[in-house]
Amino acid sequence: MPKGKTYDSEFKMELVLEVLKGRKAFEVADEYNVSCNSIYNWKQKFLNGGLSGLTNDNQIKSQKDAELKEKEQQIQEMKKIIGEQKVQMELLKKKLWQD
Repeated sequence: MPKGKTYDSEFKMELVLEVLKGRKAFEVADEYNVSCNSIYNWKQKFLNGGLSGLTNDNQIKSQKDAELKEKEQQIQEMKKIIGEQKVQMELLKKKLWQD
C-alpha cells in the first residue's frame, strides 16, 4: 500500500500545538488538508517524545549525514595543519643542525 504525503517535523508540531491549544483536530485537519488520524498520531508521538517523536527517520539520517560530512571536513583541515607543522619542524631541525 503506497504511503501518503510526508510532512516535516515543524509542520507536524505546528498542527499538534494548535490542537493542544484547544482547537478541534477535525478543524485543523480540514484547514491544512491532512487526515484527523495523522493529527492524532502526531499528537501522541509529540506527547511521548517531543519534537524528536515527530521527526522522520529520513530527516534524522540526513541530519546525521550532514554532521558526519562536517566532521570529516574538520578532520581533513586538521590533517592539513598537522602536515604543515611537520614540514616546518623538519625545516627547523635541519636549520639547527646546519648552524
